[in-house]
Amino acid sequence: MDPMTSMQTGPLVISVASLKGGVGKTTSAIHIAAHLALAGQKVLLADGDRIRTATAWARGGHLPFPVLPMTALARGVAQYDAVVMDTEGGVENGKLIEYAQTSDLIVLPTSPDINGLDGASQTAEVLRGGGIAPQRYAALMTMVRPGGMKDIQARRGLNDLGVPVLKTGVRISEAFRDASNAAILVRDVKSEVAARCWRDYQDVTAELIARIGGGQG
Repeated sequence: MDPMTSMQTGPLVISVASLKGGVGKTTSAIHIAAHLALAGQKVLLADGDRIRTATAWARGGHLPFPVLPMTALARGVAQYDAVVMDTEGGVENGKLIEYAQTSDLIVLPTSPDINGLDGASQTAEVLRGGGIAPQRYAALMTMVRPGGMKDIQARRGLNDLGVPVLKTGVRISEAFRDASNAAILVRDVKSEVAARCWRDYQDVTAELIARIGGGQG
């Protein structure tokens, strides 16, 4: 079986969520979905964010997957191999737990600053309180400077709080803003830095699939 395919009946489901804004939630959802699609999977990105950033991003016609409102899930998703859910910012606690219960894995984008760390710890606390096992969610460090102390300290802080953290992270770069403004993937921003940003999400997606396929989901 293709390692990118869910082992369960129905599509692989990955939710991307955060109680705080400005941590790269939609950027992460877009690029995780893109790597799944370019690996040969039929992918749907379900846009649940109130400001519909992913929907606006898709209007350029350059994404290798459709973006539909979250309500489209009610019509069924059996035709897809994978569904990536870009959840609403500041999602309510009960809804967050629902997303976790229906996902193979819930990803918590986290910037290495007080805003991001506070959001990740609060989100993890809600998930734990809802009975979600720590194997079902993981923080994704975004906006990091490779090898920087902030990233190292942030990871240590999350580990101390019992929040699982992905080994791979995503660097900070203006290339992501350029991609969003042009409604393209960061790989299509023609620069060496943008290419490294694209590879960051390639590594992130591979780690997510390994976690799920390894029975940790």
